[in-house]
Amino acid sequence: MANILIIGRLPPPIGGVTIHVSRLIENLERIGFKNFDFADLNEGLPGVLWKFVTNRAIHLHLSNPYWQLCVALICRLLLKKLMVTYHGNWGRYDLAGNLSVTLSCWLAHTPIIQNEESFKKAFQWNRNAKLISTYLHSDYIAPLDPDTSSLLLNFTKKYKLITCTNAWNVAFDKHGKEIYGISELVEWAAENGKYALVISDPSGNYAPFIKQKYQKISANVLFLSIPHDFRNVLKVSDAFIRNTSTDGVSLSICEAMKLNVPVLASDSVSRPAHCGIFKSLWQLDLESEIVAGRKMLSGSNSELCGGEVIQRLIAVYREILADRS
Repeated sequence: MANILIIGRLPPPIGGVTIHVSRLIENLERIGFKNFDFADLNEGLPGVLWKFVTNRAIHLHLSNPYWQLCVALICRLLLKKLMVTYHGNWGRYDLAGNLSVTLSCWLAHTPIIQNEESFKKAFQWNRNAKLISTYLHSDYIAPLDPDTSSLLLNFTKKYKLITCTNAWNVAFDKHGKEIYGISELVEWAAENGKYALVISDPSGNYAPFIKQKYQKISANVLFLSIPHDFRNVLKVSDAFIRNTSTDGVSLSICEAMKLNVPVLASDSVSRPAHCGIFKSLWQLDLESEIVAGRKMLSGSNSELCGGEVIQRLIAVYREILADRS
């Protein structure tokens, strides 16, 4: 039986796509699904191309819409079945980028989509589209190094409530707005000095950006600017704030819910059940929202964020491998 070739990147860098790919491989191996191979784009094109040629079905994990379209065209020409996981919300690119997404979806055998509004658009172009979350659980939490652990512990001791957020890098949407809303969060924290804000930025690029923009950062804001497992921050937090201008399935929201940390999320896209939703940071009553969030999460977090994702993906794999057409 031919294999599924998964194409993507493993951390580093740490990001939503690389974390998903690493956990996908981890879960497939844990369950004992043997019919897959992996091509890591970090290791260069020659090895990827050899594996591409020798496998009949491809599962692509790339965020660049032009590369998605390029791979979709090649797969059509070579009669390879292509699955594309679209990790972001549809419509987030400019005209050319969005057109490329639409065309790659049309050309692919099975587009895999992250939220309801994006799925409705994709299904119009490809009736094989599947609505499957990118959240995959991992039991292992890589510990912080001693210095970072001590820094975080000493910082959080000083404040009544600990909020946190994360950003994979400084990034802007098609309207020029910060995708992760970090500048607004820093301003919000400066006006709410009794609360702490921990910003997880494994790229290390956001702290310099904020310092250049504001010259001074409030004492109740801490940047963790090294690669690390964000769940260490969630474990010491009272709330996770997702202030994004666009989103796919936020792995961080799912991680927070799994750890029973209340989630406050912007209303930019549809969110999982049990999230507190806000239109404006400045209208948040943080303490009341945290109490409400804890009540919503009580006894329900095991069923959140997409259910049996790995089983659904394996079902798609087996269906494609069994199809000889």
